[in-house]
Amino acid sequence: MKKYKFKINGQTFETSIKEYKGTSAVVTVNGVDIPIEIEPQKNNNIPKLVRNIKKPTVSIQTPKLPKASTGDVIAPIPGTVVKILVKEGDFVNEGDPIMILEAMKMESEINATSTGRITSVKVKEGEAVQEEQILVHIGD
Repeated sequence: MKKYKFKINGQTFETSIKEYKGTSAVVTVNGVDIPIEIEPQKNNNIPKLVRNIKKPTVSIQTPKLPKASTGDVIAPIPGTVVKILVKEGDFVNEGDPIMILEAMKMESEINATSTGRITSVKVKEGEAVQEEQILVHIGD
């Protein structure tokens, strides 16, 4: 039990709080237990602590990718080119596998989006690609 010393009208009193229950308590003053009532404060002027935390703003700029045109095969997700299955001059049918792309340790087969001849391969094996980046162009 913690002890307190109060000085009232020049006289020192040794006190402790023996019991506390909401609006009542038992206080020991100079060895004598005294029951007391506690009046609730009517005007609670305790200021509230308000923290004005500014959240940092993050601006990420990604390079602008060229717009895909008819015949372009684009990356559906960001990833790494694992294997290129075609080369310039090869003829492909719509739906033929042309590339393997790895993203989040999963390999995805990228298929031709149209029928025609591969006119250019825009990426290399091991290259990281972004979503919507042009991978291959298929011409007529």
